[in-house]
Amino acid sequence: MFATRNRRRGWAGVAAAGALALALAACGGTATQDSGDGGGAGGAKTFSIGVTSYFVSHFTPGQSGGSNIDYAVFTPLTAVDSASGQARNAVAESIESEDNKVWTIKIKKGWTFHNGEEVTAQSFADSWNATAYGPNAMTNNYLFADFEGYADLNPAEGEPKTKTLSGVEVVDTHTLKVTLTKPLSLLPYILAQSTFAPMPKAAFTDLKAFDAKPIGNGPYQVTGEGRTTGATKITLQRYDKYAGELKGDAETVEVKSYQDEVAAYRDFQAGAVDVTLVGGNNLTNAATRYKDQLVQVPFPAVIYLGFPLWDKRFEDIKVRQAFSLAVDRDAIVKSLLRGFGQPAKGLAGSTIPGGGAQDCEFCSLDVARAKSLLAEAGGWSGPLKLWTYQDPVNTTILEAVSNQLRTNLGIETITTGTQPVDQLYPNLTAHKIDGPFLLYMGAGYPHLYALADQLFTKGSGTNVTGYDDEEFASLLRKAAAAEPDQAMGLAQEATRTAMAAVPLSPLFQPVGGLVHSKKLSNVTPEFLGGARIAAIKVN
Repeated sequence: MFATRNRRRGWAGVAAAGALALALAACGGTATQDSGDGGGAGGAKTFSIGVTSYFVSHFTPGQSGGSNIDYAVFTPLTAVDSASGQARNAVAESIESEDNKVWTIKIKKGWTFHNGEEVTAQSFADSWNATAYGPNAMTNNYLFADFEGYADLNPAEGEPKTKTLSGVEVVDTHTLKVTLTKPLSLLPYILAQSTFAPMPKAAFTDLKAFDAKPIGNGPYQVTGEGRTTGATKITLQRYDKYAGELKGDAETVEVKSYQDEVAAYRDFQAGAVDVTLVGGNNLTNAATRYKDQLVQVPFPAVIYLGFPLWDKRFEDIKVRQAFSLAVDRDAIVKSLLRGFGQPAKGLAGSTIPGGGAQDCEFCSLDVARAKSLLAEAGGWSGPLKLWTYQDPVNTTILEAVSNQLRTNLGIETITTGTQPVDQLYPNLTAHKIDGPFLLYMGAGYPHLYALADQLFTKGSGTNVTGYDDEEFASLLRKAAAAEPDQAMGLAQEATRTAMAAVPLSPLFQPVGGLVHSKKLSNVTPEFLGGARIAAIKVN
């Protein structure tokens, strides 16, 4: 559905892990100074946050990756409560539908952009139309694929004859009417993404300039020059007229961008950064050095071993079952991840609403059963090659998996290969990869439906196993049309159906951490793992 229409999302599902996957990739790193006491100006209500460059690569809603910086600058119609996992209204006064296809959205009065302009229904319509309009080439364009009129803005050939979605109607100043091409009860969850944030009139005079220095409606505004070429710092200033509940404690926040989290953690140790994501060996180091200053972050994602269903060697389900049973997930998490991960018992961990179920029968180590199943399938002959995208931690994990398969299944010749992420996904989609593959997949929005849809729906850019099952598809369609409570149960049933076919084998749900200086408190993660900036208290 919304999270699967464009292959580029497939790459983003791994890299837009930018926030997520990079937390796993941050290995090693030492510093000459061990501070952790803070890098802000003395006495001022300010702090600094270290992020990877992905977090600040774009600010326009249609281009952004949904990082914690995006949510500091913009507030969409809804937000997902991290404790309950339920979608709640933010800028929206109400979101109602009788058939889950035609929706009436009432917008609260009193919201303003950072330039003082009122946030209206037109503000949302203009922003959405700009993203959905094909010639603008917005990264998140595909998220509007189920809005009526999307096809007209993205014709297969030629230029669009219109610039507006017929499924987005401004009824009055504070009312939107949204018409979808099919029922989707999870729209309130989807609208919580930063992609669906509003934009002011000033944005459309120069979208490129706006992308560098946005004018949002969130608790913090970008000041100074914004994002400039070669610059590694962006300053956020509290917007005192913010109409939302979480208004922000710090007067200013200095955002420092780094190529990777290793460098950000070094600066934290040197006292130049107050809070940053950590992972890999740095997470182990932080857990020891900054025990009382570390917040664990269970990511809404799964690391899995996918099977190429187009490869005749994996047509027999018993082969896939055998491979899954031959992997020691506990050893991988304990030895390679130093315990910072959750061995998978199912597709999704409990951090994803609807997740936490033990829906993977073959996700425990059982060497005897694995050997028996492989023998029943005719055994294995010849070499085997395993694949992943270029990433140091992935490579290490893949080597461990290859050793376990060699030992537990008796496959003597196993090699591993890597490709850049934007090369591997197209090759998987084109069925040019000749063996199982280790990949990362994060939920596009906080719901099990999102993860199942992304991984198992035919045509999804991130369904790279080739799985295609009508029973699964039917259950997911029913989930999309059902009321939220029923939708969750149907999404769980659909997930069980897909997992029973073993198109992939979940290995573990990744865990990262937020390490912060002693000057900060109430450091909590956003859904995607970054620190919730407006919630942070400066002591």
